[in-house]
Parts: sequence; structure tokens; C-alpha cells
Amino acid sequence: MRALILALGIALSFAVLACGDDDHESAAPQAAPAAATAYAIQAAATAAPAIGPEAGGSANPNDRPLPLMFFEGHGVNPFIDADEDALSTFALDGDTASYEILALYLDQDSLPPPEAVRVEEFINSLPQDYPAAEGALGLHLDAAPSPFGEEGYVLLRVGVSNPAPPDERGPVSLIFVVDVSGSMEADNRIGVAREVIAGLAELMTPEDRAAIVTYGSHASLVSGFADGDSRQVIIDGARALSTGGSTYAEEGLRLAYQLASGELERGQQVRIVLLSDGVANVGATGPESILDVVDQQAQRSATLTSIGVGISGNYNDALLEALANRGNGTYHYIADREAAGRYLEESARGVFSETARDACIQVEFNRATVRKYRLIGYENRAVADEDFRDDSLDFGEPGFARDVTALYELRLQDGAAPDGVLATARLRWLNPESGRPVEVEEDIAVSAIAAGIGSASAHLRQTAAAAEFAELLRKSFWAQCGSLDAVSELLAGVRGELGEDRDYRELVRRVRAAAELFEPYCA
Repeated sequence: MRALILALGIALSFAVLACGDDDHESAAPQAAPAAATAYAIQAAATAAPAIGPEAGGSANPNDRPLPLMFFEGHGVNPFIDADEDALSTFALDGDTASYEILALYLDQDSLPPPEAVRVEEFINSLPQDYPAAEGALGLHLDAAPSPFGEEGYVLLRVGVSNPAPPDERGPVSLIFVVDVSGSMEADNRIGVAREVIAGLAELMTPEDRAAIVTYGSHASLVSGFADGDSRQVIIDGARALSTGGSTYAEEGLRLAYQLASGELERGQQVRIVLLSDGVANVGATGPESILDVVDQQAQRSATLTSIGVGISGNYNDALLEALANRGNGTYHYIADREAAGRYLEESARGVFSETARDACIQVEFNRATVRKYRLIGYENRAVADEDFRDDSLDFGEPGFARDVTALYELRLQDGAAPDGVLATARLRWLNPESGRPVEVEEDIAVSAIAAGIGSASAHLRQTAAAAEFAELLRKSFWAQCGSLDAVSELLAGVRGELGEDRDYRELVRRVRAAAELFEPYCA
């Protein structure tokens, strides 16, 4: 049973602290916010290693010789009394890496450490059913009774539709920044990087330009800018990449941003694509030092998308996520060549187009109808309520041609009027070309809540299942005593509607694989 207490505080390392109050249920003791916890997960050094979820402390793997997987926990959002704070504000985020890291662990018969699980990245890896937007982004709200936990709770889905890439677009300059240090030697690392570069080069138009920067012990310009008609130069340059030496990530990023400055002066849109395991051991090696480079050098017209690669050994998830957040891009993870093929098929075209910059959502709950609420996920994307319309701040990127979703769990007021407003959502972003803000607003009434979870949209039910799946894997207080059987049962109910969808089938496969390893937990 989900007790109404605050189990964990929100801890942030690379994002703005949230503003909000704890749940003030009379039976609920208060808990002090927990500090952010970083975990180093050491892989077994066998010929065919299985990645064990054994905690290895809080040391960052940068500058460490051991094969460590590094993740950072950000706590779990509490329930908030609507009477105390009716506003919930967070930066939009189109990252998907955490869901693919799950696949990495499952393929080695292991569950990821809880700190590797970010609920929103599970949800945002799945397609949605939002109607097409009239503008750059669209806002969609729907709700249904929660299929998990105590009766009387409601799930509110806040969806942002992001249109497909246009057939016609302006010229783009791609700057590939590739980690070629010794830790990238395996084919599932440098091989994946080669595959992604070649695949993106094939999508270039004649007006596009691309260059390759590498960094090992030092940064180098391996291939100067070539236009789309000369894409084979880029493809050949990628195939010739070799590995060795240390990892001077700071110098590689500085060189990439120097190239970006020249391309911006030419009137090009610039997309920096970083391919790395996220580990650095020369120059500025710690996350904050390298992030300072991005903060100092990043022009707001250039985006930095980070793509993590590799199956085992050193990997710094926390750094790669933070680089994308601060570099106005998104963070993805590609474990092997098969995953690289899926990425190129499903997501790669979106790298060339950008619909919105610095997107932020604010949901205002009606105190007359909503007793309390909690945002499921986005713990490290919280924004102070009063900063929602401060366009000087760096918020989030919804990604390129990717729908983005947030789920809230609500407890309604007793006797909430059906014709009353449940919540009002506001979505604000900057037009990437003009820099001007755009804001849209959408309401949802209590009467719009589906009569039962079975009558809700199939995609809402799939989203609810993915969220509960992630909550269980990260051992969320609010999902304690839950089971993956309940997740499978909910997914089985939408098989007739989504069963032919590849993403649905993959989610079902991952839930089944995790169920063989998962141990229920209760406080």
C-alpha cells in the first residue's frame, strides 16, 4: 500500500532545485531531503562479463583505471498538497538513454541499478497518439483512474506533440566529436560510432556540411568540412577511425565549438554530435569542469547531442546526460550495431531539424478538485515556479521530431465537481529561429477522466505500464509492494490495439525478462 509520506527528497547535481512543499497528511511523518547519491558499478572482468549491480561507492570513474559504470540518483518526487503549492514546473526533456541502458543489463541477465532508471526516459522511448500540432509543439491532456496502488488515485498524462521533420529545411552543419581513447577500442564502441556517423552522413543534402573531430590524448580535426555531395569523405573518415591513448574530452569539445563558431557565421544551423563512453582522464576530467566548457563555449544556435556507446567497462551516464542538458540537446544510448540500426531508422532524421528550444511546462492544479499530486519522474529537471516565463534561463529540449510525455499521480478532493477544472497546463518554448517565446495552454475537466483504466487510450495504458515498470526497477517508495505481474497484465490488455507495434512488443519482452530477476520490496 502506498503510504502518504515523503520517502526521498529531490536531489539535483546538474539542474535547478525544485520549489515545492512536502505532503502534509496528518499521518505522514516528515523526512529530510536526501542527498544526491552517485554510484559506480564495477563489471566482472571475465571473457563474457555480466554487469553486476554491486555498488562501488560514490567515486566518479573519470581518472579511474577500473571498469566502472557510473550513474547518479536524483531521489523520487514527493506528493505535494495543492493547498500549499498548486504549481508544478519542470523543463521538458526528450532523452531516451535510460531505457536503452535497461536493455544492456537485461541482455546480460541483470537488472540495472536503481540509480540508472529515469522514469521519463522509459516513457519518452515509446510512441504516443497525440493529435498533430497546429504550431511547432502541441499540448494534449487526458486522464484515467490509476491501475496501480490504492483506489481513488488518478493518472494525468501531459503530452507534447513534436512534428515530423519537414521535407524542406535549411542547411545544417554536423560536427561529429568522437572519443577515440583506449576505452573506446571495442567494436561495440568505436564500431557503433562509425556506424552512426556514416548513417547520418547518408542523410545529408547537398547544402549540408559535416566534419569529424576526435579526441584521445589530444584533439584532432580528422576530416574538415565536406558538403553533402562529398559525404563519402566523411564516411571514409569515420571508417578509418582508430583508438588509443588517454581521454582529453575538454580539448575535443573546445575544438568542436571553435568550428561551430565559423559555421554559424556562414549562416548554417549547427548540430554537434558527441559519441563517447563519457569518461575523461586528461585536462578537465570531472563532470563540472567539462560542463563549464560547454557553458562557456556553447552558442545558443548550436546544439550538443550526446550519444553513449558500448556494452561494458567504463561508462559515465551522469556526465553524458548533463552535457546534453547544458548543450541544448538530447541524450541517447546505443549499445551495439543492432541498436545503431534502429536509431538510424527511427530517430536520425530528427537530428537535422529543431522545432523548439528551452521548453518548459507548468501545470496548475485546481485546489477545489485536486487534493495532492506528484510528478512521476523528471526529478533532475525541476524549475522554480516563478522562473517559468524567464526566457533568459536554460530549460529543456523536447528532442527532434519526438513526442514528449509527463505523468502525474493525483488524489482528488472528496466530492470534486465533475464540471470543475482538474488542471491547466501551460507549455512555453523559444522559436529556435527568431528566439521569441511561444506559449500554449490547455485545460482538462474532472469529467474528462476516463470511467476506468480499460476505457482509456491504449497509449495511455502503455505509458502507465512503462512508468510503473520504471518505478519498480528504481525501487520507488510509491511503488513498494507492487509487482511486474500487474505491469504485464496491463500490457496484455492493449495487445489487441498495439500488438503489431514493434515498440510495444519490445516493452513486453523487457518486462518479461526483468520479471525473472526482480524481487518485490516493501518498507
